[in-house]
Amino acid sequence: MKTIVFSGLAALVVSVTLTGCSSSETAEKKTQKKQADRPKFQIGKAIPQKVGQTFRLPGEFKAFQEVNIYPKADGFVEQVLVDRGSFVKKGQILMVLDSPESEERLAVARSNALKANALLVASREHYRRLRASSRVPGSVSALDLETANARMMADSASMLGEEANFRALTKIKSYLTVRAPFDGVITERNVHPGALVGAGAKMERPMMVLQQQNHLRLVLDIPENYSTTLKHGKTVSFTVGALPGQVFKGKITRRSGNMNEQFRSETVEIDIANAAGKFKPGMFAEIILDSEGTTGALAVPLTSVVASTERQYVIRVIDGRAQYVDVRRGQQSGDLTEVFGNLRANDQIVINAREDLKEGTEIQ
Repeated sequence: MKTIVFSGLAALVVSVTLTGCSSSETAEKKTQKKQADRPKFQIGKAIPQKVGQTFRLPGEFKAFQEVNIYPKADGFVEQVLVDRGSFVKKGQILMVLDSPESEERLAVARSNALKANALLVASREHYRRLRASSRVPGSVSALDLETANARMMADSASMLGEEANFRALTKIKSYLTVRAPFDGVITERNVHPGALVGAGAKMERPMMVLQQQNHLRLVLDIPENYSTTLKHGKTVSFTVGALPGQVFKGKITRRSGNMNEQFRSETVEIDIANAAGKFKPGMFAEIILDSEGTTGALAVPLTSVVASTERQYVIRVIDGRAQYVDVRRGQQSGDLTEVFGNLRANDQIVINAREDLKEGTEIQ
């Protein structure tokens, strides 16, 4: 009977011991699982570094100079000496207009100028003689002398007016011969002999269009983020869709100096020598620009920036806890991006940041 009781107690002790071991192992596994489920964060640093970027922008070739040629005087087209595609030199005659009324007005103006000059000569001589006679006391009254002087001055003014009118009409007559203002190519012709042109006719289109094509402007718009780092005289590369497989180079020659309010971009021009006529105004090009990055920017991995509908921030680690820091992104290249905000160089940040990581959370 004693033997039976002892055996039962031994069995109970073994059972309790096994239960305790099993409970201890379960708690350890739960702890390990909890630690395994806890998110792991990689910690890095914000480093002072310029993030350069290569980007491509569309551009358009434009004539270095372009002018729509309208008539400066009324008349009929008498001769057209050039046509579309003609190469012309500065001062070369493009067309001749005919205006009989201008010739008549010029003849009248010439006659009036000669008449005014003759009257001035007569009145000047009359005044000279009266003045010489006035040296003898009582021979000429003071009123007659003043009247002669006034007459001479009036004739002088009249002659100046007639001569000015004659020069103006002479200038208008010269407008009947239309000349090229610079070297270039006639790209458009809209009139033919016999057509009425001038202020009296409604000129919906110019008589001709002249473009300077041996020197072109390559015009492009630089986004606001990159315009501040772009330097005057910088050499850039560009390609042209009409000339595949070729890469060309040019230098930034002019900048507008202001931002387009609609597109937030700055207009930039590149001068292109085109003596061979390889490029045409209106062609499109793709410009390749290498940005040098922004001075004073801090670089962080792209994955460290959290962007939500309300804000954009990185998570800085201060005393082992998460802290949100609002930032603004700049240029980016590869896995890095520039950030601007209340960050200092070498601040610790969470590289694999997530939106569900709340501010103040302890980070191991």
